[in-house]
Formats: sequence, C-alpha cells, structure tokens
Amino acid sequence: MSSAPAAPRKNSGQLILDERRRGLLNRFLKEWVYPRWRELTVAMILTGLLAAITGAYPMIIKASFDMLMKDQSGMLHYVLAAIVGATIMRSILLYAQTVETNRIVMRLTTDMQRVGFAHLMTSDFARLSRETPGRLVSKLTNDIGFIQQAAQAALNTAIRDSLSIVALVASMIYLDPVMSLIVLGIYPIAALPVAKLSQRLRRVAKQTQDELGGMTSLLTEKLSGARLIKSFRLEDYAADRLNKSFEHVYDLRMKAVRNRARIDPLLEALGGLAVAGVIAFAYWRIASGISTVGDFMGFITALLMASQPIRALGSLSGRINEGLAAAESYYDLVDEKPTIVDKPGAQPLAMGNATIRFEAIRFSYEGSGGAQAISDFTLTVPGGRTVALVGRSGAGKSTVLNLVPRLFDVEQGRITIDGQDIRDVTLASLRDAISIVSQDVTLFDDTIGANIALGRLGAPQPAITAAAQAAAAHEFILAQPQGYATEIGDRGLRLSGGQRQRLALARAILKDAPILLLDEATSALDTESERLVQEALARFTKNRTTLVIAHRLSTVQNADLICVMEDGTIVETGSHRELLAANGHYARLVRSQALVGTLEPETT
Repeated sequence: MSSAPAAPRKNSGQLILDERRRGLLNRFLKEWVYPRWRELTVAMILTGLLAAITGAYPMIIKASFDMLMKDQSGMLHYVLAAIVGATIMRSILLYAQTVETNRIVMRLTTDMQRVGFAHLMTSDFARLSRETPGRLVSKLTNDIGFIQQAAQAALNTAIRDSLSIVALVASMIYLDPVMSLIVLGIYPIAALPVAKLSQRLRRVAKQTQDELGGMTSLLTEKLSGARLIKSFRLEDYAADRLNKSFEHVYDLRMKAVRNRARIDPLLEALGGLAVAGVIAFAYWRIASGISTVGDFMGFITALLMASQPIRALGSLSGRINEGLAAAESYYDLVDEKPTIVDKPGAQPLAMGNATIRFEAIRFSYEGSGGAQAISDFTLTVPGGRTVALVGRSGAGKSTVLNLVPRLFDVEQGRITIDGQDIRDVTLASLRDAISIVSQDVTLFDDTIGANIALGRLGAPQPAITAAAQAAAAHEFILAQPQGYATEIGDRGLRLSGGQRQRLALARAILKDAPILLLDEATSALDTESERLVQEALARFTKNRTTLVIAHRLSTVQNADLICVMEDGTIVETGSHRELLAANGHYARLVRSQALVGTLEPETT
C-alpha cells in the first residue's frame, strides 16, 4: 500500500473519497466495525432514542409558550413536568450513549494495538531492525490515537449528531416550513469552503503522523543514551535535536488547529445570518397572524439546538481524513508478510547429538547493494563440542550466529542440524533447541526471578534457583532487597554488567537447550565477573554444542576448534596451539591484541 496520499477529486463540499481511500475505509469497516454489530445495535438504539427526545424538545417549548400566551395557567404544571422529564431523559440517554460508543471505540482501538504488536512479534528480525523502535511505537500509539478520534467522531457526530439534526429539522419543518427553507438554504453555502479546509487537514494529518513517528524515535534514542549524554555533556545537543522535532510537530499541529478553527466561525457566522433572517421573518408572520409566538420559540429552540451538531458535522471530514491517514499507516505495518516462516509440511527438529553444518552458505543484508556479508562459509560444529569464531569487527561472526536460529535466511547453501536443513523444520522446534547469550543482555522491567524464567515460562522456583546457582548468580540475588522478587528496572539498569550477564546465562541454563550460541558474552565484564561467568560457562557448555564469538583469549584457548574469519569467510581453522604454530591470521590477531588477555599455559 502506498504511503503517499492521493488527492481527492473536486467535490461539492462533502467528504468524497478517492478509490484507494474508499477501499481502505471499507476494509476498516469489514475488519473492525461490522464484527461489533451487536454492540453497535445497542448504541444505535440509544442514539435513536436520544435523537427522538431531542426532536421533541422544541415541540414542548412551543406548547409551553402557546399556553402562556393563551393564559392557560392550569396546564402549566404539565408543561413544566414535560420539560423536566425530557431534560432528564435526554441527559440519561446522552450519558448512556456516550459511554457505550466510547467503550466500543476504545475496545476496537485496543484490539488494533494487540493485533499490531502481535504482528510485529511475528515479523522478520530484518523488518524489526529496519525501522527504529520509536517509529514502531508511534504506529501503535499516535496513529491509533488518530483512528480512535476519527471513530469517535463517526459514532458521535456522523450518527448521533446527524440523527439529532434530522429530528430537529423535522420539528422545524413542522413548526414553520417557510422559515425552515430560509435556514436550509443558507447552511449549504458553507459546504465548499469546509471541504477545502478538510483537504488541507488531510495533508497536514499525514505530515503530522510522520513527524510524530520521528519525534518518538528521537525521544527513545536520546533517553536510551542517557549515559553517553551525561558523560560527554551532550545535554544541550540532545535538547536541540529534540527541540527542532518538537517545534516541527507544534507547527503542524497549529496548522491543523487553524484549519479546524476556521470551520466553526464560518458556520457560526452563517448561523447568525440564519437566526437574524428567521427573527425578521417571524416578526412579520406573527404580526400578520400567520404563526404564533409558540411556533417562533419552538423553531428558535430547534435552530439553536441544531447549531452545535451542525458545527460538529463541519469538522467531521477533517477528523475522518486524519483517521484514514493513520489507518493507512497502520495497514502498511500489519500487511507486511514475514518471509521467514514454516514451509508447507515442515516437521519438528529431530535432535541427535546436535551437530551443526554450514555448507557453502552465502548471505547479504537488505540494502547492502549485493555486498556479501557471508561468502562460501563451510564449517562443521561437532555435537557436544565448542567452536570459537574469531576475527576483526565486521568479519561476519555475529551474522553466522544469527543464521542458525533463522533470524535471517541464507541466500545460497544450507545449514543443517543433525542432517536436517533448518528451513525444513518448524521454527518453534528450531528455536526451542537453541539458547543465545550475547554481550547486549536483554532484561525486562520485572523481577529477577521473572527474567530468569523467560528461559522456560512457568518454571517452578526451585528450577529458577538451580539455574541461578549454576550461573554463579544465586549469592548476589539473595543480597538484593527482595531476593528473586527484586524489581530490576528498565533493561536491568539497577544491576551491574556482570550481574546482568549472569542472569542472562541463568536464563539460558534454565532453557537447557542442546545448542548454545555465545556472542561475546564476557567481553564487557570486569575480571571478577568474567571469572565467575567463565566458570559457569565451562560447566554449562560441557557436552553441549556451542558456537562462541569471543575476543578473550581465555575463552578462545579452551575451544575445541577455532575458526578465523575475514570478509565473511573462514581463512584459518585449528586448535589454539596449531594456529599459533602456523603463525598466520590467528597469530597476528593475538600479537595485535585483537584477542585480549594473557596466554594461559597449555594443559597436558
């Protein structure tokens, strides 16, 4: 679906949508509105009753003035009771109708958020990496907000106010058909300028939604980088970047406000003309005996009561266009189909000794212009053994790890586990067989125990405790204020780097998957934390197929096989001793300290 809005055709002043937007509106109604027909029926009944009471109100006013003019004081208490009763009934119906319609709209938009987020969670990793989290958040918050406002306007303005106008116009025609023609002849004059303003609002709405996405992205970026901003004294720089975005959004919103603000005064002025004309004409008719004071007061009551919903209808087109622009952005998101999915007939992965084979694989990232990130990569990781990938930054090591759980798919060649092409097995069974521990630990704003339990949802507390003990995390957890129930804050910021790393390892231990992928899991740790994590890893990786990326000699030396990578391919393999003796790529990495640490004595 194209994101560039097509210009609507010239029209007589009403909301007329181009073919693409009509299709978008029809789709929205079919998917989100029609399934709620029962709730909508209740809302429509309430709306109809409200309109009927509203239309009857001017008739009660007419009757009351006719009685007063004829000095029928004996009937006054009936008239007063009717006025009070109609007012109370209208208030009750207005409350019930407002609550019901807003409940429908909020339930609808909440469900849209749920569907949108669920779709994002099933999207390809490449798609999630292509757009900043802030922009994705904006689609599920700001865009949904515009849709909610449009849906509320549709129910409360297009339907409730329209029915009220119909009832009031019917009362006006009944009370004085001639004066009604005067009023109905003036208001349509406003249709053309209102339509012009609505077109401007649609364009501004699209620009505003795009800029809101950028602003949300910048906010997320700057708040996530608070440590860098503070340490480098970049507060003014960050504020300046955000201020420009804030100002741009402000300018766009003010442009929308100005366009919307022109509608009410326009309708107000025309309404004033209509009222003035009605009073002048009514004076002549009353003086001529053609109509009564009661007719005139009832008519004026209906006219004044109709003015507010008529003004609301004038703003409806702008609201609907804003909502459609937001719905277009929402559907752009949910219509994207993931490419990494189970192939027809995919079977669960049948685990043996968890041998992994990379067979002449090639891979390039989207937007790289065809540059190969991985080229002719061939490697066997024997079951139960540890293989280390080393090389300078950009050599493709992390890409190789991401290919194993199919976060990306190879373009050529294949990856097998125990002889099964990973594209032939179900994603669920493949990813259940793999644990990943990386340098950038992902922790959620929850308790320590809940974060460990992500490795196996529903795991009992004894299993969580055992995993923490195996990861050398149990002692520091017990030292926390509430132990395993301690809240760790956003991304675990209340913990040290070593503590976060050990929680990530405990999570992997709890999962107990036969394949372990370690992406520089100890590179950012202090000496003591590294020692604890290394000891835990040594126990955990024993007899487990492990593919590890490391810059620490202490990690690399203990691997069963070391593979040196350059430019996405393997240039050297062997044990630590063999590669040092060969005095090739690996030896140069050690000498240049691309692999950090002290050479440990060989064990014999």
